[in-house]
Amino acid sequence: MPPRVICIETSESSKSLSSKNEGESTSDPSQSNTNARSDSSTSADHLAAKETVIVNRAKLVVYISLLVASVAIAVGAFFFVRSKEESEFQGEFLKLASEVIERSETNAENTVGQVRSLAIAISSHSSSLGMENGWPNITLPHFKARVHEAVDLTGSELFAFTPIVPIAERESFEAYTATEWPLHHEGIIPEDIHDVEGQPVMTTKTNYLPVWQVAPRPRDINIMLLDMDTFPWYHQLALDVLEVKHAIMSGIVDVEYLLRATRSNETIPQYPRSIILQDISKTINTGKQGNESQTGGFVFAVLPWERYFNNVIPADLFGFIVEVKDHCGTNVTYRIDGYQVNVVGEGNLHDSKYNNLHLEANFAGFAQYDGRDSSVEHCYYTLDVYPTDELKDTYMTNDPFLFASAILGVFLFTTGIFFCYDCAVERRQRNIASVAKRTTDIVKSLFPKNVQDHIMAEAKEEAQKAEMGFGKGTFRVSAKDRLKETLSGSFNGDQSEPVYRNAPPIADLFPATTIMFADLVGFTAWSSMREPAQVFQLLETIYSEFDTIAKKRLIFKVETVGDCYVAACGLPDPRRDHAVAMARFARDCRACMMSLMTDLEITLGPDTGELGLRIGLHSGPVTGGVLRGEKARFQLFGDTMNTTARIESTGKKNMIHISEETANILQAFGKGHWTKLHEDKVNAKGKGELTTYWLVKADGPRSTSSGVSSRDGDHEEAKNEEVDAIFHKSVHVVTDVLTEKAQRLVKWNAEVIAKILKDVIQRRRALNVVANFKAVRSLEAISQVGHVLEEVTEILSLPTFDAEAALRQEALSPVTLDMKVMEQLEAYIHGIATLYRNNAFHNFEHVSHVTMSVTKLFSRIVAPEVSGDDRTLHDHTYGITSDPLTQFAAAFAALIHDVDHQGVTNATLIEENSPIAAVYNNMSVAEQNSVDIAWSLLLDDSFTDLRNCIYTTPAEYNRFRQLIVNMVMATDIMDKSLSQARKDRWVKAFSEGGDGGNEIPEDLERQINRKATIVLEHVIQASDVSHTMQHWHIYRKWNARLFEEMMVAYRQGRTQKNPADLWYEGEIGFFDFYIIPLAKKLKECGVFGVSSDEYLNYAETNRKEWEAKGKEAVAEMVAKFGALPVPTEYHLSS
Repeated sequence: MPPRVICIETSESSKSLSSKNEGESTSDPSQSNTNARSDSSTSADHLAAKETVIVNRAKLVVYISLLVASVAIAVGAFFFVRSKEESEFQGEFLKLASEVIERSETNAENTVGQVRSLAIAISSHSSSLGMENGWPNITLPHFKARVHEAVDLTGSELFAFTPIVPIAERESFEAYTATEWPLHHEGIIPEDIHDVEGQPVMTTKTNYLPVWQVAPRPRDINIMLLDMDTFPWYHQLALDVLEVKHAIMSGIVDVEYLLRATRSNETIPQYPRSIILQDISKTINTGKQGNESQTGGFVFAVLPWERYFNNVIPADLFGFIVEVKDHCGTNVTYRIDGYQVNVVGEGNLHDSKYNNLHLEANFAGFAQYDGRDSSVEHCYYTLDVYPTDELKDTYMTNDPFLFASAILGVFLFTTGIFFCYDCAVERRQRNIASVAKRTTDIVKSLFPKNVQDHIMAEAKEEAQKAEMGFGKGTFRVSAKDRLKETLSGSFNGDQSEPVYRNAPPIADLFPATTIMFADLVGFTAWSSMREPAQVFQLLETIYSEFDTIAKKRLIFKVETVGDCYVAACGLPDPRRDHAVAMARFARDCRACMMSLMTDLEITLGPDTGELGLRIGLHSGPVTGGVLRGEKARFQLFGDTMNTTARIESTGKKNMIHISEETANILQAFGKGHWTKLHEDKVNAKGKGELTTYWLVKADGPRSTSSGVSSRDGDHEEAKNEEVDAIFHKSVHVVTDVLTEKAQRLVKWNAEVIAKILKDVIQRRRALNVVANFKAVRSLEAISQVGHVLEEVTEILSLPTFDAEAALRQEALSPVTLDMKVMEQLEAYIHGIATLYRNNAFHNFEHVSHVTMSVTKLFSRIVAPEVSGDDRTLHDHTYGITSDPLTQFAAAFAALIHDVDHQGVTNATLIEENSPIAAVYNNMSVAEQNSVDIAWSLLLDDSFTDLRNCIYTTPAEYNRFRQLIVNMVMATDIMDKSLSQARKDRWVKAFSEGGDGGNEIPEDLERQINRKATIVLEHVIQASDVSHTMQHWHIYRKWNARLFEEMMVAYRQGRTQKNPADLWYEGEIGFFDFYIIPLAKKLKECGVFGVSSDEYLNYAETNRKEWEAKGKEAVAEMVAKFGALPVPTEYHLSS
C-alpha cells in the first residue's frame, strides 16, 4: 500500500505575561508548551491508531477476498476441466458405440449372406440336375464341407436343411431318406418324420419340415427327420419367410435339443440364441416373367447372440454394455471387453447413472418381417449401448486436480507476495512516520506555533505545485500522437519530390495500414540440397496458397522477395479493421504452411517438414505507388516497412510477431486477448528498443524448436535451435514401427525410385527385350551370401548405344506401374527402413539424404553446354544417361548401403569379433552385410512382381547385381585395397598418360566403361558425404549426429578413443584429404555441370567455416552430449 506521511500538528502557544502589580503570579511558559505538546501528541497517536485499525481491517478483507477467490476459481477450474473430460468421454463413447452397432450389423449381414449362399447352392444343385419336380427328394453333396467355411466365418453353431414335404409325398420321402442315408453315413435314421419325443407326426398336416441335412455331423442321428414344423415358433417363422421371400431372424428361442444332438459333451452353454431362416427356391430363378420358382424348403443357422459382438471394438478397450431388446418381451444384457463378450443376464442391467448416455438403434432390419400380417406378434430387435465405469476411467485423468492445485498454489503464492509487499510498505511507512514525528518535534522545540504553521504551509504549497507540474508535463501530448505527426510530416515531404519532369508520380499516402512480412525459416539450407525445379515447386506451392487466402481475406499482396512474402491491408482501399484482418490472414498462412510442409515432404524429400514460417506485423502509414521505369511495379516505402522487416527478423519460427502499434489496434477492436507481451524488448536499428507482442489467437504459438533462419541477422537464434535439434538419444535396436516422418520418407523414396523404374521399363520396351523369368529364377535360387567383396569388378559393362531404340522410346506412351508393383515397392522400402538401426547418423533419414543427392547428381549429369542428339549425350556421359537401369541401381544402392549398420566402424566390428566380421573375413564387413540383407529381402516371394519389373533376363539380373555390389562397396573408403584400386582406375582413365607407355591401349568401349565405373563410384561416394558439400547448417546437423553416434560407441566401451579429442583436427583433415579432392574429381569428370562447382564451393566454404568455428562447435557438442543420459550398454548379441 502507498506510504502515508503523518504530520503532527500542535496547538501550543507562547505567552509573554508581565505583572504590573506587585504580588501577582506569573505562568511558566515552558510548562505551558509542554502541556500543549503532550495534548497534541496524544491526539496524533489516537488518530494514527484509528487509521491503523481501518487499514488492518481493509487488509483483512483483501486477504479473505483473495482466499475466497482462489478457492472459488480452483473449484471452478476443477469442474471446468472435469466437464471437458466428461464431454470428450461422451463424444468418444458415442463414436465407439456407433461403431459397435455398425460392426454388429455387419456381422449379422455376413451371417445372413452365408445362409443365403447355402440356399442358393441347394437351388443350383437342383437346377443342375433338372430335378425341379424331384423335390423334396433333394440332397446337397458335400453339405458339411460347404457349411464348414460358413461356420468359421460367422460363428454359427448349426446349419440345417429342411425340405417342404407335402403329405402326399411323405411316404416317398421317407423311403428316399432310408435309401439315401446309408450311402453317405453310418447308422440307421428314424423311418418316420417324427416330433421331438420321437413319435411319428400325425397325418392330418398338409406339409412337413423335416431335418434332412445338418452340420456339424449329428452325434444323435435321431435328430434326422425331426419335423421342425412341430415347433410353434418355427412354424410361424416359416410362414413369415414364405410371405416376404427373404431371410428372417427369429426371436430368442430354445434350440438346446438340436445343439445337443450335434455335440459330444453333455453341457450346452445357456447362451441366448436366435435362428436365421432362409427359403430355398426349387430352381434358380432366371428372372423371366412367369418363371418364378416355388419354395422347396428352408435352410437355417443357429447363432448365439454374443457372436454378433465379436471383434466390434479394439482389443485394448473394455467396458461396453449392450442391451438386446426384442418386441417379443425378451431383454438380454451383454458386456464387451475387447474381443471378449460375456452374457451379464436377462433384463436391463446397465448402470442407471448412464441412463442419459447411451446409443440406441434398430438391429438387423434387413432380416425382419416386413409383411402385412398384423395378427401375429413379430420380433424386432434394437441394440442399446451403454458405458461402464471402467470405460469412463480410461478417459478420466488427474488433470482437474492438477489444474485446481496449480491455480490455488498461484493464488496462495500471490497472496504471500502481497503479504511480503505489505509488510515492506508498512515498515517503510513506520520509518517515514517516525522521521516525520522527529522532524515535527524538532520544529516544535525550536519555533513558536505561528512559525511552525508558516513552515508547514510553505512545504505543503510547494508539494502541491510540484504535483500539479508533474501531471501537466506528463499528459499534455501523448508520445503516440507526436510519433504520428512526425511520420506524417516525413511522408508528406517525400511526396513532394517528383520522379519524372513531365508527369506527376503515381503515388499516395496510406495513413492506416498493417504490413506483413513472412519469411521461410530454414529455406536457404533446404534449397542447397535441391534441384532448381524443386525449389520453385516449393515456393510456387506455398505462395499460390497464400494468394488464395489473401483473396479470401481481402488482403493486398505486395510482392515476394526471395523467400519472403509481403502483404498489406488498408490499401488501396482503406479498412478500419486492417490490423484484425491481417492478424487473421497471418494465422491462416501459418496454418496453411504447416499443413503443406507435411504433405510436400512426400514429394520434395527429407527435411521439407522441418521448414517453418516466421511472420512479422506492424501497423502505420506507408507511401505506396508505382516506381516507374524498367519493369515498373507497385511498391511501398516508409518507416513502417523497415519496422515490419525488423519485427519479422526478430521473431521465431511458426510464430507471429507483432508491434505495439498493431497490438494497440487489436486492443481497440476488442481483440486484446489475441496478444501476449514479448518477454524481451526488440532492438530496432534507428529506433532503439521496441515493445512487441506475440499473436496467440486461438491455436496459440507453435513449437519453435528446430529449423534454421535464412536471414543473416538471426544467426545466434539459429545456432541455438540447431544445437537443440541435432541431438537425440541413440539406441541400438531395430524396430518394425516407423515414425510418421519415416513413413513419409518411405513414400518419398518409393516415388523417386518408381519414377526411375518406369524409365527402365520404357527402355526395355524400346529394345524389345524378351523376358526369361525361368532363367532369372534359377539365378536367384543359387544366390549366396558372404561373397559380396569377391564380386567387385574393375570395370562395369554398360549397354552400347542403340539409336533405333532411342527413337522408338520417344514414340512410346508413358509407363504406368501396376498397383501391385507400387505396393510391393513401398513395402520393400518400408522393410528396408525397419532394418536400419536407430543410430544418430547411419539411419534411414541419412540414406534418404544420400538417395536425394544421387538423384540430384543424375539430374545434372549432362553439362549445360552439351547439346545435340541422344548419341552425343551418350558419349559425353559415358553411356550412363542412356541406361535407366544404371540410374535405378544407383538410387537403389544409396537406399540400402547402410542397412543394419551398427553405429561403429568396420575396425570396431573386427576388434569385437563380431559374428558378421567372421562371415566376411574381416573385410568391408558392414557394406557386405548391407548388400546381403537387402538382396535377401528383395528375393523374398512377396516381391516377385517388383523384381520382374527391375530385371527380366539373366543379363539384366547380372548387370543389376554387379552395379549394386560395386556402388555399395565404393562407400567403404577405409578399405586400403578397394581405395587403391579406385585411385588406380582414376589415374588410368582420366590422368594424362594414364595408360602408360608400356601397356597395350584399351579399345574405346572399355575406356568408356572404365570412366563410367569411376563416375558411378564417385556419385555414391559424394552422395554418402553430401552433407559436407551443402549448406553450413546441413553440414553441422549431420556432423553433430555423427559425433553423437561415435560418442555413444565410446561411452558404451566399444571404442577406446574419445572422438572429442581429435574431432576438430580430424574434420579439417577429412576436408583436405577426402572431401575437397572428391569434389574436385566430380568437376574433373566433366559430366555434372554446375553441380560439381556447387559441391566444390560448399566444401571449401564449410572447411573455412569449420576452421573458424569448429572448436566452439565441438565444445557445444560435448556440453550437449554430456547432459544426455548414459546410453544403454551395448551387447554383441543384441
